[in-house]
Order: sequence, then C-alpha cells, then structure tokens
Amino acid sequence: MDYIEEIKGLKEQMTFLEDIEFPESVRNIVMAGMGGSGIAGKIFQEIYTKKPVALTDSYSIPDFVNEDTLFIGVSYSGNTEETLAATNLAMKRGARVSAITSGGKLGETVKDAVIIPKGLQPRSAIGYLLNPVLVGAGFDVSNFNETREVLSRMDEDRREFEQIAAEIGQYRKTPVVYGTPPFSTIAYRIKTQFNENSKIISYWSYFPELNHNDTVALENDYRKDEFYFMVLRSSFTSEEVARRIKVTSDLCKIKFREISAEGYSLISQLYSLIHKGDYISYYLAKLRNIDPRDVSIIERLKTELSNVDTNK
Repeated sequence: MDYIEEIKGLKEQMTFLEDIEFPESVRNIVMAGMGGSGIAGKIFQEIYTKKPVALTDSYSIPDFVNEDTLFIGVSYSGNTEETLAATNLAMKRGARVSAITSGGKLGETVKDAVIIPKGLQPRSAIGYLLNPVLVGAGFDVSNFNETREVLSRMDEDRREFEQIAAEIGQYRKTPVVYGTPPFSTIAYRIKTQFNENSKIISYWSYFPELNHNDTVALENDYRKDEFYFMVLRSSFTSEEVARRIKVTSDLCKIKFREISAEGYSLISQLYSLIHKGDYISYYLAKLRNIDPRDVSIIERLKTELSNVDTNK
C-alpha cells in the first residue's frame, strides 16, 4: 500500500470514538509515549486545560505520580520499552493506569486499555491515538463529523501541498515550521513528518516564544536563504500573535508561507493542520524518490542497542 493511502485514511479515524475514562477524582494526568505515539500527548497537553497534564518520553515518571494520577501509556506497537518501563512504574505507585495501543505487551499489561487497529505506521495512526483522550476529556464528539468532511475535501484537492513540497525540494531548502497557540505542537508534528517521511532535517518553534530567541537569528543569520519558513494560522490565532507574525516578518525581512487551518471547530482545525503537514512531507519524499514509509534505521538502532553490552 502506498503511504498516501495511510494519509487519506485519517478521515476514517474520525469515526473511532472509544474513550479513556477521566475520573473526576484524579488530580493530574501523565501521558507516556515516544515518537509518533508520543505526539498525541503533546497535542493533548496544549489544548486540555482543566487539570495539569505532564508528559514523559523516557523510562522514568514524575515524582508526584500517585493514586491521584491518571497515567496513560501510549504506544502504537505496545512494545515501546520506554513507555512500558514508565507504565510499570506508574502501576507500582498506585496510579490509575490506562493505555492506548494496538496490542503488544502494553495491551497485555494494562487492563483498562483502548485497543486500536493494527497495520499502520504509528505516525499515521494519530486519530486512533489522540481521539480516545479527546473523547474521554469531554471534547464535543459532534465535531468529528465536521472534521471528517474537512479532511475529505483536502484529500480531493492536494495542489497546495504539492506546490509547497516543490518550493522546498526544488531549491533543497530546510523547512522551518512555526506554530501558534493552541496549535504550537502541530509545528513539532510537521517537523517530525519531514524527518520520517521526507528524510530531511527540519526545525520548529512557536509564537510568541520565538520572539524571545529565534528573532535575533532571523534578522542576522548568514544562511537565511537556505530555509523555507512556514507559519501555522487558525481562527484561534489571537490578534496579539497575528501582530507578532507580521512585525517579525517585516523586521527580519522574511516571507512566511502561511499554512491555514480549515473548518470551524478546534478539532477540525487541529486535524486539518496535521493533514496538510502529512501531505507536504509525503510529496517532498516523492520528489526525492524516497519511500516515506521506510524508517528501517530506527529498527536497526533498536537492534544495535540490544546488542550493546552495558557492563563494559
């Protein structure tokens, strides 16, 4: 199956509405995940504000994890060693532990697990990985119908994405993706899609934070013409942030390629930005004659790590 079919499949994931239970009694939420599975937690942390949300992308967990914590392990394969280690620690601490996985050891270990379909790249299963926490946290499920329609329209007309990929690939530019609240972490997601799908280095940051560091380099960098600057915009972008985008562009003499969210609801705009990044990175891979599905070096890394004698 060509990878584009996995991208198109995102709209069908909008019908997956199984949920993680969010008990009123929990005082904080911790989500564990790596790579394409971990992005679900990063996105959720930014848009959910009713209770504190912490993330772990390592073998350890925060010291505060206890019986008042809802701990959610997210691993598409169910065999991610960092997530398994963190989940086991949370169980020992007495946390309320849930999981989102297609099976594996995580599915066997965690009783309260949402089991999602197998057969995809983890990064292509973002709807399956994210929807259970969105639904469980109380986001309006009726918005998923609109989201499905928005994604369907994007699947039918992909010229914008091909054009942006061509602008990047023709001059071998390095993509720089700038996000805006409440979708700052979508910039990170798109950056990782360039890494895994297109096999190129990319960079991300977000407004207004970047105005306190990146802006200095944007004015004076001696290789500025080697970068392709994108900024994510939505109807949720505040007037203050919009003003910062314009002033930064004028001061630093940079033309930002705006990537605009589509739809009315927060959910639709979130997924539309994800979808656009997926398509752009896919078409850039095709321009480079690279298989966007191939991440074999990650598997080789895991093999090499398992062969390392840590006692030496």
